[in-house]
Amino acid sequence: MYTEEILLEEIRALLDDEELFRLYERAFKEYHYYFDTTNYIVLNVYQFNDHGPVHVLLTTRRALELLRIIRKFEIGTTAENLGKPFRWSKFIVAFGALFHDIGNMIHRINHYEFSVFLAGPIIEELVKEVERRDPLLLKALTLNAIYTHDEAVPCTTIEGSLVTIADGCDMEAGRSRLVHKKDRVDIHAVSALAIERVEIREGDGEHPIVIEIWMKHPAGIFQVDEILTKKVKSSLLQGKVKLRIHTGKNGETFEKVI
Repeated sequence: MYTEEILLEEIRALLDDEELFRLYERAFKEYHYYFDTTNYIVLNVYQFNDHGPVHVLLTTRRALELLRIIRKFEIGTTAENLGKPFRWSKFIVAFGALFHDIGNMIHRINHYEFSVFLAGPIIEELVKEVERRDPLLLKALTLNAIYTHDEAVPCTTIEGSLVTIADGCDMEAGRSRLVHKKDRVDIHAVSALAIERVEIREGDGEHPIVIEIWMKHPAGIFQVDEILTKKVKSSLLQGKVKLRIHTGKNGETFEKVI
């Protein structure tokens, strides 16, 4: 359904900054074995769903889509509120999403802490290529986005909020962020397989972000409530996100604001 090549091209267009994209693409390829190893452990040791290269690219793409929407609706990012250029926000979102899950290779529990531990030296080197005056702050904000991507940790930045919400959107056709065993049939597994498509759209001034979800079975609501809703509520964008959910064969649609 998704390929690395297509997702990279979509990220390139959303970044709209060739230097940043080249840095992102290089980091993705250089640390591809991190994403592969993480995924191998998640699939074969923990025995649940994809947390590898496609997931981090999808999360990046969706986080950048969200960044573009809040930019259009003039919602300031944390970097901008600190007097930094919008380019910082692109960096934070892109690289925060890229490395947010690598801590899974150490352990699933508190994996976001291990992700910060492993990503710290990498982010420090990447930051040096784009920021010379205040590299430590840019590094800190990027690691913050990694640390707060889990719904257990309240977000403290807009950029981290975007990565968190984007992570929760990766639930199509078995790509659920909800931990479930592949060989077990229960509400977790049924719900995880119920989501067919997720798209991020522009809303209005009151609810600028609309996340549209198509599901083939109402059990998908469990997936939405347990992961995406909790992630939005842990973000700084609570109240600005509307879910538009299409359920079942009859095409029933309902909306809810988170």
